Amino acid sequence: MLLSTAFFFLLITIVVLSNFLNEDEYFLQIYLPYKSSVYFETPIEPNQIFYHEYIHSVERSPVREYFKIDQHYNMIATESWTKSFGAGLPYEQKDELEMKDGFIVIKQERLIEYLNMLPSDLFPHVFNIDGQTVDLSAELNGERIRIQVIKK
Repeated sequence: MLLSTAFFFLLITIVVLSNFLNEDEYFLQIYLPYKSSVYFETPIEPNQIFYHEYIHSVERSPVREYFKIDQHYNMIATESWTKSFGAGLPYEQKDELEMKDGFIVIKQERLIEYLNMLPSDLFPHVFNIDGQTVDLSAELNGERIRIQVIKK
């Protein structure tokens, strides 16, 4: 009886530890959908922030768009920073507008499933997360890319 009880507790411990060790991990990727390959990948945690920044081709002004990872590992668009309004730039009246460092900061949270882009070397375009920077305009010029969260 004592041996079967010890075996039972050992079995329960193994099951609990294996579930703990097999916890899902989430990653933010720069994915190349037409090549079915991953260009960049980094582990992510809830509340992590990342952004991409580019020079708008018409307005010739910098635009920075911020995103965060929520507690369910969804991408949430949180802020757009721009120095002007024009073609393709946000211009509608928003609840929260402020001026910061010469930028108009538009705060509006919305769920984003993924973010498709087509970087060009005509204007600088970078992606940044936790100090890791990918120069999209230099490294992925003309490549269709998708920024997405995946679970492994």
